[in-house]
Amino acid sequence: MAEQQIIIRKSEDHHDHDHHGGGWKVAYADFMTAMMAFFLLLWIISAADEQKLQGLAEFFTPTDSTIIGGQGFLDGQVFGPEGAFSGIDGDSFQVQPPSFGREAPISPPDDSPRALEPRVVVEYAENPPRDAWDVFEERGTESAEDTKDEIDPALLAEREARAARLDEVADEILVAVAENLALVELESNLRIDRTPDGLLVQILDQENRPMFASGSAKVTAATRELVQIIGLAVSDLVYPLAITGHTDAVPFTTRSDYGNWELSADRANATRRTLLEGGVGPERISRVSGLADTMPLNATSPDAPENRRITMLLIYPDPLIGLNASFEDDPAPEITSPEE
Repeated sequence: MAEQQIIIRKSEDHHDHDHHGGGWKVAYADFMTAMMAFFLLLWIISAADEQKLQGLAEFFTPTDSTIIGGQGFLDGQVFGPEGAFSGIDGDSFQVQPPSFGREAPISPPDDSPRALEPRVVVEYAENPPRDAWDVFEERGTESAEDTKDEIDPALLAEREARAARLDEVADEILVAVAENLALVELESNLRIDRTPDGLLVQILDQENRPMFASGSAKVTAATRELVQIIGLAVSDLVYPLAITGHTDAVPFTTRSDYGNWELSADRANATRRTLLEGGVGPERISRVSGLADTMPLNATSPDAPENRRITMLLIYPDPLIGLNASFEDDPAPEITSPEE
């Protein structure tokens, strides 16, 4: 009996029909969402008239930043009963968008900051220097313009020449200080104002930058040079000078026979001697005085360093002061600082 050949058959299952996952569901959901949006768009177009379609087009293509009240979505209206979008019955229903106060804006009160005229506030000056025309408006019975028409033209020309001359002296001092490298840092210690009584020049102390040695009338080298520059600028003029010393409110504790009154007077006298060294004739000095702490430049802080100062007034009064009859009974006070 012959041997029977054994045949072994192997088959491989490739699983061709396996499940491929659920990714198709996401794509199908996106497709259905897009189709829903498309049919909604077709429904809106078919239900809206030409005017509403124009408003819809304007909403998606705005021409400016205003989209309220006629230039925005659907021209400021909603669909009526035909479109059935509003949910409100009635043929004349219309939603009015907010106007945000454009029909009746609220005006600011008269005393609000926006209603007030702008004004310049000078640092440290509680009573800034006034011009002669301000004095006329306060004291005269006629308006400034009417008074100006009645003034002698020669006086007006003299007044303009005075203002130009004082501005020239002030510019000369500032230029000389700016050109001196050793005094550039002291520009903030120098203050010049044109007042009705003349040109007021002040040298102020600053924190960590005193003009005199502490508690004494010894002039520092920088202050001496600064005062001499001022003296050189006014040396060729004929107008008198009034010098006044001021201190802060800090009292002396080491001496009982020497206080702020003596110190302010001594500093004013030391300034006088320095001006003479700068070329000012002794006959030009009309007054040297010390006011201690009675005229603080910064009244809210009596101990402030700027209260320690020297004022030099070039006396050149405005020619218009004294023309008004009321000035004879109440003459303008002599100015030695912006507060006086």
